[in-house]
Amino acid sequence: MKILLAAKHAPHGSRPIGGVQTWCRTVAAELNARGHQATTWGPEQVAPLGGFDFGIISNIGDTGQAVRWCRKSVTVCHGIISAEKPVGDLVVYTSEEVRDHWKGTGVVIRQPIDTDFWSPDTWGLKIYLTRFSYRAGLDFVPNLAHGLDLRYSHVRNETQEKARDFLRQSGCVLATGRAALEAMACGVPVVLCDHRSAYQPPLLHLNIKRAMVQNYSGRGGVEPTMGNVLKACKDAMAAGSQRNHVMKHHDVRNIVDQLLDME
Repeated sequence: MKILLAAKHAPHGSRPIGGVQTWCRTVAAELNARGHQATTWGPEQVAPLGGFDFGIISNIGDTGQAVRWCRKSVTVCHGIISAEKPVGDLVVYTSEEVRDHWKGTGVVIRQPIDTDFWSPDTWGLKIYLTRFSYRAGLDFVPNLAHGLDLRYSHVRNETQEKARDFLRQSGCVLATGRAALEAMACGVPVVLCDHRSAYQPPLLHLNIKRAMVQNYSGRGGVEPTMGNVLKACKDAMAAGSQRNHVMKHHDVRNIVDQLLDME
């Protein structure tokens, strides 16, 4: 099939950042690997030539024109901010929180992670406390590394390959959203902590399974402090790998199966 993935920030757009962009890239790669012809598009790009058998439309407030190019389409609602307000009859949601916020009735299709790429490696020493986020804030976090006998790193603009190298060498990672799942898939201990300053205060969430309902955003958590983040890191390091959680709930192969069932 010819399949269009539309998003406000598409992989080949002018501002390829954020979780929705990597969502599209991950799903498109899996679709292409299966023999489909997947195209990604953002509203600042030239309209693609020809029509599509199926559209997977994110950020529909910005990308709604793409629906007209597709024989059939599904809207994917990723969040609770106004730009994510769903439109249309066929809508899926990335978490229960998102669905409940918009009073929807569609199915939950969770975040897709390429668990072959984001995977453990046994060779590296665990030398970093890594913050995996393009955001600022949490100024106290670098000082935590000393208490964990680690060096601090902030991974924010690196290639996926370079980011994975840092993650694999990390004793613990602070992240939220898709970044947290990518780190978990690498088999390293993860603490859900970030400062999404554009729309929420700094937050720390201490329960991965409960956080899944909030899309690992940190919502439902507590204000992070030097003391509670240090304890969370030590607890995560003692608990070890959470890769099995990602394999069970977020493997891209299963997620794409669910998306294609919407066709």
